[in-house]
Amino acid sequence: MKITREDLKDNKIKLTIEVEAARLALAIDEVYAKLAPTVKISGFRPGKAPKNIVEKEVGSERFQSEVLDIILPQTYYDAIVKENLEPVGAPEVKMISYVPSDGIKYEAVLETMPKVTVPDITKISVKKDKIEVGEKEILEVLVDLSRQLAKTVEVKRPAKAGDKLEIDFEGFIDNIAFDGGNGVMQPLVLGSGAFIPGFEEQLEGTKAKDEKEVVVTFPKEYHADNLKGKVATFKVKVNKVEEIIMPELTDAFAKEVGPFTDLATLKADIKKQLIFTKETQGRRKTEDEILAKIADKASFTVPETLIDQEQHRMFHDAESGLAQQGMTLEGYLSANNKTKEELEKEMRPEAEKRVKIGMILSQLSKDKGYKAGEIEIAKYLEDRIASTPEEQRDEAKKYYESHDGRHQLENAIIGNKVLEYIYETCTK
Repeated sequence: MKITREDLKDNKIKLTIEVEAARLALAIDEVYAKLAPTVKISGFRPGKAPKNIVEKEVGSERFQSEVLDIILPQTYYDAIVKENLEPVGAPEVKMISYVPSDGIKYEAVLETMPKVTVPDITKISVKKDKIEVGEKEILEVLVDLSRQLAKTVEVKRPAKAGDKLEIDFEGFIDNIAFDGGNGVMQPLVLGSGAFIPGFEEQLEGTKAKDEKEVVVTFPKEYHADNLKGKVATFKVKVNKVEEIIMPELTDAFAKEVGPFTDLATLKADIKKQLIFTKETQGRRKTEDEILAKIADKASFTVPETLIDQEQHRMFHDAESGLAQQGMTLEGYLSANNKTKEELEKEMRPEAEKRVKIGMILSQLSKDKGYKAGEIEIAKYLEDRIASTPEEQRDEAKKYYESHDGRHQLENAIIGNKVLEYIYETCTK
């Protein structure tokens, strides 16, 4: 096999590969052995007809295609191994000649991983955020907890902000009821902002068994396209009005919340949890800043194939996220006056940044010689399984014990080591 290499720009390489007739003949024989028993040819037992007759029976185009499906992957793999190349994605193949008596000749243009040179990260410095938790933040959590333990008492007086109502309602636009605009025995806390702006305020002053028409305008950025900016009339019946009685923040309250001896212990636990949350968020923010600075200083061309793959992933994630919010991609694009192509174009710089950072982290792990030991893998697997819903644990365990699953665990452990290294090196 003869290989001619031509280095192109942007990490692309063109290989011209010439395969001798003897090797091509082996692939032809393999295809013949596969197809001959599948065709019935008069005068021949199954599998015994000559090659030229079998090829004519199945069609030269199909026969040649089957041969190329065997010979191209084999010879392409041999070529990239011999040239010591690390391709990214599938090559673009162009057939130059196919003559069974002479062999085949084809071109394969492939994109390769560039040489990744990691900048001197000891010269990169990012200041960590100072973590503080004030009494106001602790009180906000206590108030949220007290709401969860609040009791309600039905009252006969007019409703006011802070009261809990139970209502039946039906919405109309231009005197026509619309989908999703009705509800029965719907709980509503006045002032909570759970309904469309202006809806709750109009129910203040109502009593149980009152009926009232509420007129509101849907926000222009509302998620349902058919309701954006529309004026709607809701016919509302108030079933009951309840006053919410909040518990006092005492030692007894703390004991009701959980295994706390007194209010001071509960507050200390809340503070601890808030600090942990802020530290986690702060660390993620600091890591992102460090990685962005490293990426800015790193100079290499990111393979277009990898950018395309990441852009596709981001687009798919965006679609899934919109679906979870009850929106379609078409609706989102229409609301934001964008085309699919414009959205993809907006995503591309971020996709390139993500791939570049991933390549830097991968190179750093190689430079530092980070590995995932058996004990580390076992511990990480144990933690993963423990955090998986019980009904999914058997399936998760089976996956992580597979080749792909184990590889994912190893990459996660090595990735954490790299992030720990850059965080400790670049923060002050």
